[in-house]
Amino acid sequence: MASTVRRSMRRRPAPGRRALVATAVAAVLTTTAAAPASAEPARPLPVAPHIVFYGSQTMTPSSNPLGLPRAVHGDIDASYTYAGRRTTVADFLERTSTRGLVVLHDGRMVAEKYWAGYTSGSRFNSWSVGKSITSTAVGLAFSEGRIDSLDDPITEYVPELKGSGYDGVPIEHILQMSSGQDYDESDYANVTAGATGTTIRMVAGEPLKNQARQSKRVRRSGTAFNYASMDTFVLGWLVTSVTGRSLPSYVQQKIWHPAGMASSAAVGEDYHGSPIAYASYHATTRDFARFGELFANGGEVRGRQVIPAEWVRRATTPQSGQVAPGKLYPGGGSRYGYGYQWWIGEGDRGDYTAIGILGQFVYVWPAKGIVIAKNSEDADAENHMEEAMSAFRAIADKVVQG
Repeated sequence: MASTVRRSMRRRPAPGRRALVATAVAAVLTTTAAAPASAEPARPLPVAPHIVFYGSQTMTPSSNPLGLPRAVHGDIDASYTYAGRRTTVADFLERTSTRGLVVLHDGRMVAEKYWAGYTSGSRFNSWSVGKSITSTAVGLAFSEGRIDSLDDPITEYVPELKGSGYDGVPIEHILQMSSGQDYDESDYANVTAGATGTTIRMVAGEPLKNQARQSKRVRRSGTAFNYASMDTFVLGWLVTSVTGRSLPSYVQQKIWHPAGMASSAAVGEDYHGSPIAYASYHATTRDFARFGELFANGGEVRGRQVIPAEWVRRATTPQSGQVAPGKLYPGGGSRYGYGYQWWIGEGDRGDYTAIGILGQFVYVWPAKGIVIAKNSEDADAENHMEEAMSAFRAIADKVVQG
């Protein structure tokens, strides 16, 4: 039987304090988009972006943690070219305010480093790296037969969304960020839209479920990629509906424990007990690396198939044209494609990454057994997102070449 997930509810802000709290949240979430590309190198944020500022449930560590034995390896620094400029991994790590870095090769830790007082025991907010964890929970519920088909409409399993913009939308389209909702997450400085607006309203006391029910669809689902954190919240709601358990409880039993996570992790929730799902898994850099290792090994851990190999393949491969590499935005604009809440690398390497605001990453190159977990406080993360793939590939090539 799975261990009990512990709930820690932060005191709900009194009405007079909500505006102050919302302002603080906005400061955390919007700094990423505030600096232009030509600005000075990013500096640490004036607020601590990894603090749990909401209620949470705590997932306990595995009773049998997956070891990450250290391997002797030289400096992982390497040079690469991005946007016509020659630079180095060391420069990239500094410019992006890296706070924790773990590099694995075939399950062995070839590099680990922390900055600014953080340590191997520090827990970092996943931000949107958590989307990849939530989508994995959907995959497990599907593999258990709790979801008949990904072509089924979400409202078949979450009837509370009938009449909303999600009414009739296939689950797969939501996994692909192609649900067709009127949701603009293109500018984190806009405090009334996207994840920033969603989170501010949440902290001010509005239930995330209410916000999902208020959604409106503006295009046919499955026709265009539109990154929307609300899609992932709805996926978390789906997991709870079909399993009868909270998302953290299900993730703990099905992922956290069997994958051998060594530390506890807080999972954020709104003031009405709904897991945030699109962000806010607070875990160590090593445990984020263990999550990447789970995917690098095709869903297998120590000979046990934790995640079906077919789900790993589908989740990390574009399943339709609108999410193919280079097709996410009109006119191109990105080297990434998109799977089921994973960003897919261009070309034929077969690598992919989970990405979170402020520079959180879990990069995976299964063919060579490479996993890179990076936690950051990068105030210019939006401008560094494309470059990150070049930096991670440079690290990977250096490690593989020895």
